Amino acid sequence: MERRWNERKPIQLNALINSTETLISGKTDNIGMGGMYLKIAPGININAQHALSVSLSDGDDTVTFPSMIIRIDKDGLALKFSSYSPEMLSMLRKILVDGADNSALH
Repeated sequence: MERRWNERKPIQLNALINSTETLISGKTDNIGMGGMYLKIAPGININAQHALSVSLSDGDDTVTFPSMIIRIDKDGLALKFSSYSPEMLSMLRKILVDGADNSALH
């Protein structure tokens, strides 16, 4: 059972997943301070053992989130952030705290 330290909010942003194996586009389903869930097309093969980076764009900025896969299911990937940069924290604050009306992000 997955245990989260932080609440996740349903936010949809375009995402570009970059691993040593492949480059995949997807869309966030939810985001929290500790991680996110990404929806990807069915049948995409990605190895759970690899670290990856996810680039998110909120319309103004594009930020890369170093992450680890914690779960793969039929709809996508659950990711835990593996390190934080000032840019990551700024975007997370913008979309989770300041962006109470996230309709502009869709």
